[in-house]
Amino acid sequence: MNKFKQQTLALASLLQSTTLVDQLANTGTCNTQGDQVSLKSIINNSTDVEDVFQSSKDLSIGLHSLKSVFGKKQKNTRNIVLYSLALIKLEQKLIKNQEFLSQISNEIEQIKKQDFFEISHSNSLARLAELYKSTLGKLSPRIMVNGEQIYLSNQRTANHIRALLLAGIRAVSLWKSQGGKTWYLLFNKKQSLKLIDTMNF
Repeated sequence: MNKFKQQTLALASLLQSTTLVDQLANTGTCNTQGDQVSLKSIINNSTDVEDVFQSSKDLSIGLHSLKSVFGKKQKNTRNIVLYSLALIKLEQKLIKNQEFLSQISNEIEQIKKQDFFEISHSNSLARLAELYKSTLGKLSPRIMVNGEQIYLSNQRTANHIRALLLAGIRAVSLWKSQGGKTWYLLFNKKQSLKLIDTMNF
């Protein structure tokens, strides 16, 4: 897989996480398959996109969102874009904070060792949410998720959203490991759209 395709898929994984966050915040539920894939990426520390995601179908939600954002065909992607850009900025802050990086790394290693809870289990989501709160949640600017208060005030949904934001940070890290840079987003839209159109998702 060439570098540009790896970058595009990693970027799609970021938009998948933020799309799922937006779904949860507005409906209280999200796409199950995409959710499993995004959450599992947190405990996979490979820098190879093919090791983290089995195929482009794993990133179907993110690829559809990326196509919508780059193609400017839908207006309902505003929050998804805002969350994604905020996570890119947050990751820049995180890599300068060795204490938080170590805390995240150590906790994820502990979660990987547990074999009694699925990553999407409420106990796992609560653990990931607490990890997010105690690290990334303390960095500014904090990400403010917009949605329906009835869902945002639900503890399990709030935990789920924070866990997916952590998955978003993982996606940013993966994207950067493949040479992704923010300014690329301005100049590579057409190339990305052509590539996405060749994928089977």
